[in-house]
Amino acid sequence: MIMLIRPFPAPLDTLFEWQTGDHITHLDGRPIEDILDLYYYTPESKVTTLNIQRKTGETLRVELDPGDIDVVTGCFAPMEFKTCACDCVFCFIDQNPAGMRDQIYVKDEDYRFSFLYGNYITLTSLGKRGLKRIIEQGMSPLYVSVHATDIDVRTRMLGIKRRIDVMAILTELVAAGIEIHTQVVLCPGWNEGPILEKTFRDLLTLGAPVTEEESPFTAVCERGHGYEGAGEIPEYEDIEEAGNSAQGGIKSLAIVPVGLSSHRDGLTKLESVSPNLAREAIDQVASWQKIAKKELGYSFVYLSDEFYLMAEQPFPPAEQYDDFWQIDNAIGLSVRLRDTWREELEWRAEDGELPIRPLTVLTGQLAAEAWLREFTPVLTAAKAPDVQIVGVENRFYGNSVTVAGLLGGQDLRRALLELPAEPKRTVVLSQRVINSDGLTLDGMCLEDIAQDQPHRVVVGEEDGFIDFWRDLG
Repeated sequence: MIMLIRPFPAPLDTLFEWQTGDHITHLDGRPIEDILDLYYYTPESKVTTLNIQRKTGETLRVELDPGDIDVVTGCFAPMEFKTCACDCVFCFIDQNPAGMRDQIYVKDEDYRFSFLYGNYITLTSLGKRGLKRIIEQGMSPLYVSVHATDIDVRTRMLGIKRRIDVMAILTELVAAGIEIHTQVVLCPGWNEGPILEKTFRDLLTLGAPVTEEESPFTAVCERGHGYEGAGEIPEYEDIEEAGNSAQGGIKSLAIVPVGLSSHRDGLTKLESVSPNLAREAIDQVASWQKIAKKELGYSFVYLSDEFYLMAEQPFPPAEQYDDFWQIDNAIGLSVRLRDTWREELEWRAEDGELPIRPLTVLTGQLAAEAWLREFTPVLTAAKAPDVQIVGVENRFYGNSVTVAGLLGGQDLRRALLELPAEPKRTVVLSQRVINSDGLTLDGMCLEDIAQDQPHRVVVGEEDGFIDFWRDLG
């Protein structure tokens, strides 16, 4: 059933007035579970009959013109997550400090949100009904956390009792035309070396070859994952386009290092990815990409930027990342931003519109390394104003956590207060530290971070950073 959380601005039917608390239970006699059912089963060219159940228990029937579907869905309550039943040895949700917002502790395992927003799922709670629905409704692409194709290793890593063959499920999805992007969280002592090679080779057998007419890729972040609009009800046209834009097959494999916070009391002992292991992974993946290019025509397997920064090795060229399918996993992010900013600075220089304001950037320690190694030389070559980079120590999660997106407001505020009062400066924070509600992970807003200190504090952009910087005046 789908519940309305507010009445429509105006009735769609002169004989029926929608009310808060109304539930849509059936469409043309078919039971409706959620908004995706409504979108999928609503005919394009004829009036639909909806069964409505009121809070009073009264049941009604109302006719809906297909042109009014987005007016209806704009009043629906958000879909609730189906939660995860795994107990993964590396799960970062278990490593959160106490006392945070309730939403921070939610473990989702919902194929619908994988399709809509790019959330990674393990497929362990899918069941026959979920699998059938994905195939029937063409929910493509999906994002799947594989971690290992070896059944025993994966079972131990996910902390589950039932042995589930992820390759069997992926094979069925691929055969039905579903495009899939996969992920491995690399945990030393668990799934590196030969286990990782088996995972790569198994997934490659289901790889999606390049076609002559590639559909334009829409990054997960542009569909709402982790950014403004995440979790909102998409419009019919957006879902229809997403469901029709993919081809069957595993399109990519992302490898990211395990993240370990200082809040791991009682959890499985794990080791961080070392610089030596990072170098080994870089060599492995470089050889695997050659194999993938011969078989599929593109790289297929990609390492997150952390590996190259930890190993102090250069990033691959931009073409090695193909269409940056895994950009939200910080795979190729540094390369894409570096090259994008270089081009935009060249255009701005030709037009005499370079940014004019010096900046101070507060970011994670890993991102600070990327800035100094990749971005600062580009800015210097373009004769842009000076940008001071401050890598902020993460005391909220522990200093082993170095990514910008996991910085808490209290750490940013501490770094801000440690800046000299003079000269007054414009301080830029990463857009990844503030969610769509305007809050950091520890519940602070921009005003909380910036209060009672002399500097101007703003939240920056990534792809549009040069224009954002120029517009600061």
